[in-house]
Amino acid sequence: MTRRPRIATLVGLGLVVAAFLILVAISLTSALVYYVTPTELAGARPSTTVRLYGVVVAGSVEWNAASRTLVFQVTDGTTTVDVSSTALPTALLRDGVGVVLVGQVTDASHFAADELLVKHSEVYQPLRPGETIPPNILEQIRAPEASP
Repeated sequence: MTRRPRIATLVGLGLVVAAFLILVAISLTSALVYYVTPTELAGARPSTTVRLYGVVVAGSVEWNAASRTLVFQVTDGTTTVDVSSTALPTALLRDGVGVVLVGQVTDASHFAADELLVKHSEVYQPLRPGETIPPNILEQIRAPEASP
């Protein structure tokens, strides 16, 4: 009589452990997101959300305050991709800086970024004497918020 409840307990415990292992496996696979470079992106054309890593092309950053759209290009030294984003630019976004973009490919050479992360060094220093932040950057970002 004690054997049947013991077997039921072991089966129940086995089901709980199996469910736990399945949940861990699912969470690990969804947490592992790899970066693709512009060259890899051009070859694969994924239809899902991806993370794109590249370097901002010099002179390509444009902020349109009216439409609140940021447009720029990223490259890996071989392939260049046009990027558009509605994320607000930070003062760290500038020519030659590495960026990680989360979004989708919209056509052959365009990437629509939902999220914009700027890679930077871990060295934080105050502005040097005579050095200032980019002119009008705060006004450009705040101006569209003030208008209805």
